[in-house]
Amino acid sequence: MSDPIQSIKKSPFSPAILSGVLLVLIQPPVSLSFLAFFAFIPLFYSLEKAGLRESFFRGWVTGVVSFLGLLYWVIVAVHKYGGINIYLSFLILMLLVVYMAVYTGCFTLVVSYCEKRFSLPFYITAPPVWVLVEYLRGTLLTGFPWSYLSHSQYNFLPFIQVISFTGAYFISFLIVAVNGLLFMLLKRKRVSFVYAGIICALLALSLTYGFIKLRTLEPGPLKAAIVQGNITQDMKWDEAFKLKIINTYYQATMDSTKGSNLVVWPETAMPLIFDQEEHVRRYIRALPSLTGSYLLFGTISRDTMGKFRNSAYVLGPHGHEEGGYSKTHLVPFGEYTPLRAYLPFLERLSVQIGEFFPGQSPAPIRTGMGNIGVLICYEGVFPGITNEEVRRGAQVLVNITNDAWYDRTSAPYQHFAFYIFRAIESDRWVLRSANTGISAIIDSSGRVRGKTAIFQPAVLTGGFALKDTTTFYVRHGDYFVFVMLLLLAGAITTGLLKQRRNQR
Repeated sequence: MSDPIQSIKKSPFSPAILSGVLLVLIQPPVSLSFLAFFAFIPLFYSLEKAGLRESFFRGWVTGVVSFLGLLYWVIVAVHKYGGINIYLSFLILMLLVVYMAVYTGCFTLVVSYCEKRFSLPFYITAPPVWVLVEYLRGTLLTGFPWSYLSHSQYNFLPFIQVISFTGAYFISFLIVAVNGLLFMLLKRKRVSFVYAGIICALLALSLTYGFIKLRTLEPGPLKAAIVQGNITQDMKWDEAFKLKIINTYYQATMDSTKGSNLVVWPETAMPLIFDQEEHVRRYIRALPSLTGSYLLFGTISRDTMGKFRNSAYVLGPHGHEEGGYSKTHLVPFGEYTPLRAYLPFLERLSVQIGEFFPGQSPAPIRTGMGNIGVLICYEGVFPGITNEEVRRGAQVLVNITNDAWYDRTSAPYQHFAFYIFRAIESDRWVLRSANTGISAIIDSSGRVRGKTAIFQPAVLTGGFALKDTTTFYVRHGDYFVFVMLLLLAGAITTGLLKQRRNQR
């Protein structure tokens, strides 16, 4: 009888599976961030003697394992709260995982092809190819830039301060580059001294800049009060609890937020069409007059064409409406259902979640206090939306979200981590109000000045500041992706020229 342990060791997919597991462990809530610098080594080992087809499937296996571990909470959202049976929920998860894993498979395929066709060592091609693959994953089919490699370093603040110049893709580049160099050292293979020196210099410069920048603690002269109502998802849209929900936020604001410049309630804190509920409008508009604060809250709006939107409003200290914003980047299968014409079984999901329509392009709400850039739900996962808000004058960023959909899974912790990146990239304070947590106040260097636990009612208060600076990254966006494209093209050209010289 064969030994199952030996069978596993002999399996060509075991290293790929191990890399997939490591890519899960580096992300929140486990957050073993240091493992990111070793996570690809098993996968690289499996590619050494693999053909192109095997290279793709080994990368794909790594992707399946990692995305299953990172996105399992999709089942909770669509089954427990979306009303979809467990089998269809599992199918939806697997469709997403299989699709996402294709990007990892393409990564290993391209790296292997470059090595075989152009004689390019993969430790040089892997970093730029990974960046390009991440960019495509975050862009194609509305994009899903969830749990990038760089996001694993959210708690290593000195290392990620450089993203105010480069964007988060630079951190992913460095992590893959270190993986490649360590693998070559473990295999006792030669590496380019110049290349290794450049990577070490970039690491050293990034850390030096980060430590210097973090020496200064920025003051927060204004006061924010973030209300976390902790309304469970099964209660949130129940008509019988509407009055209780409204009073929960009203009373928490009256009890704990006096003296605050800005009070923030989460996404759809008012679970109704605010413009059409005149009695609720009068009730809520009286609140800022009592507290002397600006009030930002989430609700549902409906236009003259009958289209529903996920919206936010700001009321001034005298109860007048200062402005509003409607979410521009909707959640597929959460706020609208794509592909219904091709996958008829999704019609049932559409009935469960309803259909929302996007607002216009991102723009801050201009108030007497300052310009507030609003990011509703997972809009803050997309740095381009944040950059556009800041370019158009946002002086502080406010993220309102309802992560009750995900229950006590890893999703709320993963979602929270993205806003540390948005704060550093844009040099803006981030005020985050999450219905069931994690609510937080994050300064412009990514330091968490205060945060709440999940599934607990809370009012978080703390200082914040309005800023008018514009970082290099905000001005120029994801230029680093173009640099990676040029780097890859240059490496391929060099490889081709070298081959031609050898053939003469």
